[in-house]
Amino acid sequence: MADNQVTEKIAQLEQELQQSRNHEKALGILLEKKLNELYIHYHISRTIGSLLDLQETLSKVTEIIQKTLPFERISVYLVDEKREYLSLAFSKGLQIQEMRLAIGEGTPGRIVENGEHVHIHDLSIFYKTFNDFIHYSGEEKRGGSYVGIALKVHNVTIGVIGMDNSSQYGLSVDDMDFMAILSHQLAAGIEKSLLFEKIQHMSQHDGLTSLFNYRMFRERLQQEIARRNRTRKPLSLLMLDIDHFKQFNDTYGHQAGDELLKELSAIITRQSRSDSLDICCRYGGEEFVVIMPELELHHAMVVAERIRKSVEEHHFTLQDASRSGKVTVSLGVASLAENEDMTIEEVIKHADEALYLSKRNGRNRVSYLPANTENPRC
Repeated sequence: MADNQVTEKIAQLEQELQQSRNHEKALGILLEKKLNELYIHYHISRTIGSLLDLQETLSKVTEIIQKTLPFERISVYLVDEKREYLSLAFSKGLQIQEMRLAIGEGTPGRIVENGEHVHIHDLSIFYKTFNDFIHYSGEEKRGGSYVGIALKVHNVTIGVIGMDNSSQYGLSVDDMDFMAILSHQLAAGIEKSLLFEKIQHMSQHDGLTSLFNYRMFRERLQQEIARRNRTRKPLSLLMLDIDHFKQFNDTYGHQAGDELLKELSAIITRQSRSDSLDICCRYGGEEFVVIMPELELHHAMVVAERIRKSVEEHHFTLQDASRSGKVTVSLGVASLAENEDMTIEEVIKHADEALYLSKRNGRNRVSYLPANTENPRC
């Protein structure tokens, strides 16, 4: 064989060898990617299976996904039960805590509306075309890439997960396809967490007024008494009863009575510190209680009088607008001062006795019963 032919043959073999190495390398990369995807699927399944809290689930799942996909910011929106809007359920890398979007609004809203996944390789082109936002209204526009995934359960879109990277093609079509496959697990996990939250809420709250129920009232009052015994800070309990509620029901009907209870609960929460310390509960029937930690008797009486006056001035909703929907309430307050000790039963008994003092003295008033005394006062 001539030297030229030998040289050509060697060159050909070297080329084939290099191609084989390149092919082997590509297969190795592909195998590593698939193994990594299996790892992600496995760990997300374990995470979803072991957690019930929605925020904890989304936080852990995000950490796992970020080990594979190079996103820098992420948002998760969920559709409300009436399918009227989207609420921000989770975010990372974004300077927002709360956000509500209409279905069809922005990229998240359009994904939910259409039920289709989205990949944007160049956000600068996207902004020129749509002049819209990818995460939230008013966000600063920046270049990069974006992947938006519709989260579906039984072919119904329940939310959307969106992620972006500051580089063009930083998130690829393959990344979108991977997230699309993963979305079924994510949607199932989210649905499980939402169902758990709903069951937990139903077990702790009154179905009509959404205030804490009687079981939670006793549990929270016991906790506050124990905390008060450690800190020696004051603790007050307000008990409220609707005057002539049976007569109201007989006159206007039980549906009107239910509306009255719901509107009254809104007044109680609005006139107390329900957004911070106070614990508003439905005691049963037409009776309500408010646990007021760190509030001494004088200030608890001020709150009680504010509630009484607000109820007296309020026009309650009635189907028949020609009739007056005015009611009044009677209130009783019990309070533990710094040097006083009482059991949960004693605190409830004192508030109840103060309430019935208001009833006996003509209703529509506030009475109080200091601890360690049997002489209630108006």
